[in-house]
Amino acid sequence: MFIPAAYFSSVWIVLCRVERQHGDPVAPIIIAFLDNEKKTETQIGKPKLQTIKTCPYPTGPKSLIVTIDAQDLVGAHLELGWRLPDCLLDLAVEFRNLSNGKWSPAGNSLVGALAWFGLPAGPAFVADHAPASVRRQLFTIADLFHCMSASMDWQRAFIRGRYQKAVGQIEAVGTPIDARGLAWLSKNWTNVRQELVESIDVSFGYFKGGRFQIEAFENRIAARGITWPRNATGRLDLSDDVFKERARAHPELVPLKELRTTLAGGNPGSLSISRDGRNRTALNPFASRTGRNQPSTKTSIMSGPAWLRYFVRPEPGMGLALIDWSQQEFGIAAALSGDLAMRAAYGAGDPYLSFAFAAGAAHRHATQETHADIRAQFKACALGVQYGMGAGTLARMLNLPHNSAASLLRRHRMLYSTFWRWSDDVEAEALLTGHLQSVFGWQITVEADANPRFLRNFPMQANGAEMLRLACCLVTEAGIRICAPLHDALLIEASLSELDAAVAQTQRLMAEASSIVLDGFELRSNVRTARYPERLGDDRGRTIWPVVESLIEKGCA
Repeated sequence: MFIPAAYFSSVWIVLCRVERQHGDPVAPIIIAFLDNEKKTETQIGKPKLQTIKTCPYPTGPKSLIVTIDAQDLVGAHLELGWRLPDCLLDLAVEFRNLSNGKWSPAGNSLVGALAWFGLPAGPAFVADHAPASVRRQLFTIADLFHCMSASMDWQRAFIRGRYQKAVGQIEAVGTPIDARGLAWLSKNWTNVRQELVESIDVSFGYFKGGRFQIEAFENRIAARGITWPRNATGRLDLSDDVFKERARAHPELVPLKELRTTLAGGNPGSLSISRDGRNRTALNPFASRTGRNQPSTKTSIMSGPAWLRYFVRPEPGMGLALIDWSQQEFGIAAALSGDLAMRAAYGAGDPYLSFAFAAGAAHRHATQETHADIRAQFKACALGVQYGMGAGTLARMLNLPHNSAASLLRRHRMLYSTFWRWSDDVEAEALLTGHLQSVFGWQITVEADANPRFLRNFPMQANGAEMLRLACCLVTEAGIRICAPLHDALLIEASLSELDAAVAQTQRLMAEASSIVLDGFELRSNVRTARYPERLGDDRGRTIWPVVESLIEKGCA
């Protein structure tokens, strides 16, 4: 078994079992550890764990901690007041990277990893904390480490372990919310749903008895000349993605889209809210094919409907800041492709509004504030065009004639010809080699029938995920509290006296992360702050929130 001797003097296999109560920080149940060289094993369970003030295994830079669900181990260390490990290796994450895009008989979970390497997977990870079961689990992890270490991409694996440490700290912080208002909303959700339908549907008339009337909707959009995709059965495709696309082209549909999303989302009472008034939930790092986090949309307030973000509110004396990279995907495409025109467009300002101007939908002096809806519409189109969107889809999204959309596509290809040659090469290389990977080694195996749009999109999404992970590492290591990472943003928390400095430092570190991933090309960032008693909010929820806020004020008065 190869272990880089220059790095470590000892390797420890650690198994941590935790409880996740409703929104509270993780509570360690048992921690077992094994000296990988001496094969000496120790198990410590409740309540003895609470009496141990220092970590019983070494956590310094010369000791490698090998585990699964590394963020849970970090959360346990935080709860116990133990020093956090310097070097973490999460075998479950490394197997997910190894098997990404491949067929695995038992999936890409830990059980799948054991089956992949021919190790016994049946009884190894049953939910049993008996000493014999824990010992078997511990030695099974050691066996898996032995199988995986010979081909381990060590340097990049350590970067992923470093991110797991940041995730554990972020999950422990959580997002402060208006717990009183959310509790009232949850208790009265049935009545609130009805009020929302009556208030918002009054201008549409698509609901009857609380049910969406498809026939009335179909007649109305036909009368207004709004084209709508149909599914294989010939009925209107009313999926979230299609509704989102159609609402971008026809802003009058936005309130209806938000209402449908809200009604489908279920009771906000399912959010994980702790006794200290914070939303904490598992971030599920590396869960997507591109390596992005996938927190639950039902338990995470930042992943649910946009209007729920109005319940995000700092505690007294505190402030929040949502800091997001400006035009991240466009900037990544510009940097990776080396397209000088794209780089210039990014440096000059807002390429999405420039696209809208080229289509005749906005004037030269339009801004994100004056043309927010149009910008959002053309942002989706500009990104879609980058990934191979055809003239038909573009025409539907922009509500343009087909020939005008085709002309706009030709113009885009001429303006950014270097990008298009690079994008063509990405697709060709993926199909020829059967492999794609990000800057820091998040990889995927490509099948011959892979979706070309996914292949072209992968470098932007996977490297965007790398950028976010590195930023999380840099910001947490600087001592700044991250409440939640989003797709291309960080939500941070600081005292009111320190908020501006924390924002400035976070922006510098996010710029540094982008420069590292993009070989010197820096991305800008935008900031939105909320100082107590302000709410964070989200403009996309501006239709639903006033109705909800009014009901809460009446109910809590």
